[in-house]
Formats: sequence, C-alpha cells, structure tokens
Amino acid sequence: MSVQWFDACARLGLLRARPHYEPQGSLEGLLAALDRFGITEALVYSACGDETHPSVGNRLLLDATRANPRLHACVTLLPPATREFPPPAEHIPALIDQGVRAVRLTPSAHGYAFNSQFCGELLEVLQQHRMPLCINISLFADWVVLDAVAGDFPQLPIVLTSFSYGMTRNAYGVLARRKNIYPELHGYEVHDGLEDLIPLIGAERLLFGSGWPEFTPASAMTMLACARISRQEKLRIARENLVGLLGGVKR
Repeated sequence: MSVQWFDACARLGLLRARPHYEPQGSLEGLLAALDRFGITEALVYSACGDETHPSVGNRLLLDATRANPRLHACVTLLPPATREFPPPAEHIPALIDQGVRAVRLTPSAHGYAFNSQFCGELLEVLQQHRMPLCINISLFADWVVLDAVAGDFPQLPIVLTSFSYGMTRNAYGVLARRKNIYPELHGYEVHDGLEDLIPLIGAERLLFGSGWPEFTPASAMTMLACARISRQEKLRIARENLVGLLGGVKR
C-alpha cells in the first residue's frame, strides 16, 4: 500500500524501567526507525515527562521537534490545581503559539484522578481549542470515567493510545456512544479486527500508531495494509485522520 504514514504514538527518551530500549529511544534511533519503515511524520511524547517532570520533558521535546519538522510534540500536562503550570486559559494558547497541536495526561504516572471534577478546568479549555488529548488506555483503564469525561466534553477529541483487542468488551459500547473518542491501534493486533471495528465506529476515528520503541511499527502497518477494507479507509487511518485532528486545533 503506497501511503504517507503518520505515526500517532511514538516515544522519545529512555524509560528507566526498560534500559534495553535506550538506543531506540534516542532521537537518532527514532528518526532511523521512521526512515526504515517509511513513516513520514510522528506525534511524539517524552519519557522524561513521565519519569522526571512534565516541564522538563516538554522542554526537551519541544527542542527536539523544533529541530525536526517530521516530529510533532505531544506535551504532558497536569491538573491546574497543582499550580505547576500556568492556568489553562493562558497555557494552552501559549502552547498553540509554539506549534503544539496535541497534549497528553498520565494520571497513573503523576498520581492524580482523571475525571471532570479534578481536571475539568483544563478539559474545558482543551475543548474550546479542539486540542486532542491523548490518554494511554493501557495504563488508565477506567472506561466508566472515560465515558463520563467524553460525555461531559463532547467537542474534545480524546485519543486512546495503546488501545488493544483485550479491551473490546468494555470499549465497544463507549466507542459507539462517544463520537469524540479516537482509538490508536498499535496494540490492536487481532485477526479481522479492523473489519470488526470499522462497522461500529467508522474508519474516520481510527489512528495508526507504532508504540515505538516498545513495539515495532511493522505489526500495525501490516495489519492495516492487509485489512479487507477500502483503500480510502486505509489512507484515513494511516494519515488523514490524524492530520485532520491536528489541523482542527483552534487558536
């Protein structure tokens, strides 16, 4: 399948718990992987944002992405009550001015509750700007809370990274009900999986991602390339859907 791939989930930096990924986690390793697999662009987050502090990781990430136009920063935020960042009404426009078009929250790494009560001020500003919010659903698996947040902020694009086939019994009802949830598919390695999922929610809400460096892009790319779906659906998942989400951010 001839296509320009846009990776929705790649990591820059070393996780302390997984030192054997160190060469691949470097900037050079990431760029080499993109070249090897023919991936044109990638939405990238920082390991340092989870394991040191988001402000440190975001600074390193923005430096790397400014120097490499193929890479797009997905910065890590915290609930506004912690006062570790400026108020969302100031911080989000400032990030947009720096070229940021997606953010992420990692409640499991930073020890806070992800829900409308604790994160509502931030979620409301993200919704106003249509800024995609990435959540690693393999680490935050509370589908009841996710369902509620998506319902409270229906214009907020929520990208579920690390969505996997083992989640489908909980996920299918939520995905069908909440049109603002976008699964990223590097963990969704299942025979006829796309053929099953697309009739439920449509190809326009699915995103190709690699999960690099923990995962190889080959699995997700092969699954999409071999799926018995239309070429236009493949192109949407491989690139166009993510381009649309990032391009839909409002200043």
